[in-house]
Amino acid sequence: MMRPCPAGPALLAGMLFLGCAVGRGPSGPVRSPTGIVYPPGVPPAETRFSQTATLYLNIHGEEEAALAQALEGIEADPGNSIHYFLAGVAGARLGDYRDAHRWFEEAERIYPAYELDIEPEREAAWARAFNAGLEAYARGERDAAAEHWLRAAAIYNLQPAAHRNVASLLVELGRRDEAIRVYQDALRGLERRPATRLLEEAEIRERGELRADTENRLVQLLLAAGRFAGVEPLLQRQLARNPGSIRVRSDLARTLVELGRADEAAELYASLLTDESLAAADLFNLGITLFRSSRYEQAGRAFELLTERQPDSRDAWFNYANALFADEAWAALVDAGDRLLAVDPLSEAAHLITARARLETGDEAGARAGVARSDGLPVHLDGLRLRVTGERTLVQGRIVGNALPEGAPVQLRFIFHDNAGVLGESFLEASAPAPGASADFSVFIDGRALGYRYEVEGEGTR
Repeated sequence: MMRPCPAGPALLAGMLFLGCAVGRGPSGPVRSPTGIVYPPGVPPAETRFSQTATLYLNIHGEEEAALAQALEGIEADPGNSIHYFLAGVAGARLGDYRDAHRWFEEAERIYPAYELDIEPEREAAWARAFNAGLEAYARGERDAAAEHWLRAAAIYNLQPAAHRNVASLLVELGRRDEAIRVYQDALRGLERRPATRLLEEAEIRERGELRADTENRLVQLLLAAGRFAGVEPLLQRQLARNPGSIRVRSDLARTLVELGRADEAAELYASLLTDESLAAADLFNLGITLFRSSRYEQAGRAFELLTERQPDSRDAWFNYANALFADEAWAALVDAGDRLLAVDPLSEAAHLITARARLETGDEAGARAGVARSDGLPVHLDGLRLRVTGERTLVQGRIVGNALPEGAPVQLRFIFHDNAGVLGESFLEASAPAPGASADFSVFIDGRALGYRYEVEGEGTR
């Protein structure tokens, strides 16, 4: 989370200037410090309501009285922007940010140059709500923190910290559609510049970095939500900025498939599969994307390339075999299935899809033998998943009881590898569940592994 921001009361500097100009506009056009020349609009004029509201705003604790005076002024003189401005100031200080935003917008609609007075008030209100959110979050009150940050985001979008904090929190709370809207607003704010001051070069660079990161977060949320029409323009813009990005090309290809533009997607996928710079993780992610897009032949090619780089990776062979199965590439699956069984020998699914491949290629005896081997396995392993957390790698899954009697010892050896070769090994000692029952297991090794295989150890398991 971000550090607290100063949140002192904003001065009504603009009011002092306007108070000297009762009944008339400034001489000549109003220009901001950043070079904006505002349309003339209708300049504000002091009234007894505005003067009283201003007085109350300078007395601590009298914000409600100030708001009442401003609202009376709006009713009496709805074309005078000064009442909307004062209502916005009072509303923001009372914490009514959504109405304050609405009043500020109306003040600027009538008199555009009011932005120069409103921007500091918005920023001060933002800081109060942002810091309140930090305090609530520190107390563990996540819902309250989200509401404070949503209020901050509603009043001011030139500071992206509240938007980014609350969007992340909304995702955790399962409020994904709200998070998408907040990220979209954050991007709109990051495209803008303050009216009251020039940004320094370091700030401009930081905002550019935040814009890119915020856009990436939004892209992933839109993809997860299946909102492909909304995500395509973002991905096209990212591709224009970074045409070599594997992630962007892969995400865009998937999006084009979902939008029914398969020919465009095919060109992107073809370029990815011939890209020799693809790392193993990129190949894996590309294969998953292709598989989920029902492009099984290309998914198989991605996973085949992965097996060439990681010949002892259970996950590489498992995904390659499943892509071949989905593509009904039976001849290739016979060989791939045998390789999978060498690194995943207790997988019932691996035995059965390999048997199916033999049957489809006319080897009925081989298919029967494969099913018999599966039926005779001491136990089955299911749901295997590799996870890297910090500097530790885990394999988690389930032991499913099969031929071994309940309670018989199960001993397995897991061999982990990285790009340099074997990283190390870990042993699992467990008891067989009753036939058909299952028990979760986990093994780990220190270090960040890229893949693993396992072997059966001990007499009981054989």
